[in-house]
Amino acid sequence: MELSCPISAERVNENVVRIIAFMVAVIAIFCVVFANYWAIIFLLLDFAARAFSSGKFSLLKFVAIRISNALSLKPIMKDLAPKKFAATLGFGFCLLITAMFLLNFVTLAMVLTTIMTIFALLESLFAICVGCYVYSFVQMLKGNKA
Repeated sequence: MELSCPISAERVNENVVRIIAFMVAVIAIFCVVFANYWAIIFLLLDFAARAFSSGKFSLLKFVAIRISNALSLKPIMKDLAPKKFAATLGFGFCLLITAMFLLNFVTLAMVLTTIMTIFALLESLFAICVGCYVYSFVQMLKGNKA
C-alpha cells in the first residue's frame, strides 16, 4: 500500500501543528495519570475547533502560535488537509473516549487515550502523521488507489 494523504491548497505552519500535538500528548497523559475525563472533553472541544472550522477558537492553536513566535521558529508551511483530517480523527477518538468514560469503561478509555497519546507524540517528535496512514487504509478499503 502506497501512502497517500488528503490534499488542499491551504497551508499550515508545521511547527505550530507539532507544538499542538505535543500539548495534546501532555494533556492526554494528564488524563491517563489522573483518570480525568475533563481533560478529554477539553481536547474534544479543541479538536472540533480545528477539525470543523479555521481553528480560530482553538486554545491549543492560540498557545502553539505564541510558543512558535516566542521561540522564533521559522515557519514550515505544509498542506492543511492532512492536519485537518488528523484533527477530525482526534475528535473521533475524544468522542469515543468520552463515551467510554460515561459508560464507566474506564480501562478502555485509558487504552484509547494512550493510543491517542502515542499518535500525538509521533506527530510532535517525528513529524509522522498517523492520519495519513488511516486515510490511505480507508482509500484502499473504498477501492481507490492510495
